This record gives sequence, C-alpha cells and structure tokens, in this order.
Amino acid sequence: MSGICKVNYPLYCCHCLDDEAFVIAGGGGAAKTGVRNSLEVLELRKSKKKCQAVSIDQLETGKYAVMSMSAVCPTEPADKKRCLMALSVGNSCDVYSVTKCEECSNKTVEDKPSLTKRKKGSTSEENSKVERKQGISNYKFNLLHKVESVPEKGFQTAVQLSRDGTLLVTGSSDGHLRAWKVPSLVKIFDSPGHKEDVTDIDISPDGKEIASVSRDGKAFIWDASSGHKTLELHASWNMHMTSRSFKFRNCRFSVVPEQSSRFVIFTSHTPLKRGPGDVTKRSCCITKWARKRDKEGKESGSFLPALVQKTGDEAISAIAVSQNGVFVGVGFMEGSVAIYIAFSLQCAHRVKQVHSIFVTSLCFVNDTEHTRAITGDCDAALLSVSVDCSCHMTKLESRTLFSLWLALFLCVAALVGSSIYLHSVGLI
Repeated sequence: MSGICKVNYPLYCCHCLDDEAFVIAGGGGAAKTGVRNSLEVLELRKSKKKCQAVSIDQLETGKYAVMSMSAVCPTEPADKKRCLMALSVGNSCDVYSVTKCEECSNKTVEDKPSLTKRKKGSTSEENSKVERKQGISNYKFNLLHKVESVPEKGFQTAVQLSRDGTLLVTGSSDGHLRAWKVPSLVKIFDSPGHKEDVTDIDISPDGKEIASVSRDGKAFIWDASSGHKTLELHASWNMHMTSRSFKFRNCRFSVVPEQSSRFVIFTSHTPLKRGPGDVTKRSCCITKWARKRDKEGKESGSFLPALVQKTGDEAISAIAVSQNGVFVGVGFMEGSVAIYIAFSLQCAHRVKQVHSIFVTSLCFVNDTEHTRAITGDCDAALLSVSVDCSCHMTKLESRTLFSLWLALFLCVAALVGSSIYLHSVGLI
C-alpha cells in the first residue's frame, strides 16, 4: 500500500481513463467553507522505484462537488484519445467529452518563450504544478449536455454510462431512476423505483440491464429499454439466506473471465441496526450473483445468490471490479481496503486503515504490460480515495512470485531439516 497523491479537498470519486491517466473528484460542496470543488486528471509515473500520481490537468466544477462519476473510453483507434464522462453535480448530471491533447501534452515549458524554464533537479510533480499555473493544458473538457431532471431541492446521487457510451442512467434523492440515449439525449424512462436516495447504480456489460441500490436497503434489476423492474434482489437474497437483518450497500456487474458473453453481479451488504442502543458487531458480506445454466451451458432465468463471503465487522463503504473480472475490491468505513478473488470470493489481500476515514470510491488500474512497468509486477493494483483528501494504491503482489519464494523456502527448510536429522543419527 502506498499513498500516491494528496490534495486539499475531500475526494468522493475516482475512475481510470487509460493505462496511465485516472480522474479524482470532490470538494467542499455548496457550503461556503472555502474548500474548492474540483476534478483532476492524474498520471501514474514511476519515480525512484515507487509509483506516484502527478496532476496533469483539472476542471473546476463551480458551486457543487462531484459526488458520483462515470467515464468510458471508446476502443476504436480513431477515438481512443476521447472519453465520455458523466458527473453528478448538485441537481444536474453534466456530460463531458474529454479529449487528450497530444499537441499540448507534448509541449514543455521550454517550448514557450513566455514561460519560465524548469528548474534543474525539480521533481515531476513540481514541474506539473508549474505547467498548470502557466496554462499548459493536457486535456480538453467539452460540456456536451447538462441534464437537469431532479426537482430543485433534490440532487443527483448516482450516475452511470454504459460501456459503449450510448446509455446514461442516473439515480437521485427522490428515489427515481432515469435513463437517456446518448448522444441524442432522448429520455428512455423515468421510474420511481425506491423510497429513498439511490446510492449506487450499474449497467450490465451488454447494456440491457440496470442494477440499483437505495438507502432504503433494497436493490432491483431493471430492463434498460423500458425501465420495468425485472427482479427484486433483496427479496431473492432474503429467500436464500438464513438472516434477513442486512441491507444492500453497493452493486457492480462484471464479465466472467474468458467468457465475455456471460456476466455476474457483485453486491455488498451491511447489517441493520436493531435499535438505538444496539452496539453488537455483526459481520458484513459480499454476494456473487449468477444465472443458472442448463446442460448445454446456456444461461436462463433470474440472478440467484451463488456465493456469499463474510468480510468482517468493519462496515463496507465501496466496491469495484477489475476490468477483466478477476478481482473484486472492497473499501471500508474505517479506511481499510481489501482485494478478493472474484471466482471464489476468497480474500487475497487486506490492508487495515489505508485511509484515516471511510473509503468513498475505488477503481482498478488497467492490467497491461505498460501499467505493470509503472506499478511493478503485481496481479492487481487498486486505487482508493477518501474524504481524508488522499489517494492510495493497494497492490496484490504476483502470486507467481510468491509461489517461487515459497518453493525456495520449502527447499531450504527441507535441506536444513535433512542436515539436522543426518547429524543427529551420526551419518554426517
């Protein structure tokens, strides 16, 4: 675990853009505290065998802090440097086109005679701060749409873009789930699904289904084309569990590794308090949902709980799934971070109190040769942010390397043990 950056405002969101760049966002909100509301693009860089995040661009978000964020980057070569980003800001959802400016990012301070030159021996982070102050922009933010569908006193609480960027779904404080086609912004549906704030939403990899979770503790699956509820996850969970004293906290769809046509759902659960004086600690858990398969391997029917894993009595605050569907990241209210194996929900790595207060958002770094050259030889690298104004990276060291060291240790132990035995019987 390492702290890769620190800012001067609370952080609520993080999301990877590509192999190097990721976005963090947050702020002091509408209260006049003097704490700015901002979004920053950071770049992962390797410095002295350590991984650091350097701020390379930023966007001020005005009166409101970004409380939820979603970003997708097309895979087509022609558009690989342009991403679509949706931000929940106050009672609106702002949709931006974010384009990497190669001409700008390739320019250094020395290229502009009006700007002071870099100091010798200065760090990349110091140079980055100088560049931002002197107007060198690495990304172009173009506001495409400002969607205002929540009542004046309400606010957007969750936002999600489909993986192909053609569907926008928002959840709000009035319990409604709303969806639009992108880029036409034609409204698909406006459904009053929950009684309280929608706290989390996600869209299936094929864009046909939506999962939502609310502060009321309930979770639903929706038809993305009509806005009709197709499954009550909380009802199904209660039917298959021995205890009903839990509420849903987060939801994430995930592809099945090496089977891109199949996908599963991961949800997190926290125990319900039974009364104001109840201080009993109860374990939280995460659940993996899957559809039944017939003899031919075809999926059918509704999602059912396939695996349930207890995570301890520390309350869960955020979850994330790696892009390849191999790992599940979990953030906790006491600042801890854990990485679970998606197939078995076995805990592979857990670090206590990574942050000084609750984790607000998580995202996995893309697993490519390029990112491994920066982060080091690890199976997974999980970014986490918190209202403690910091961003940390938790790495799951390579299991291959671990197995090698374990084999070497066992060989040495066997040799030492054999020597002691032979010496004891007088053979050496």
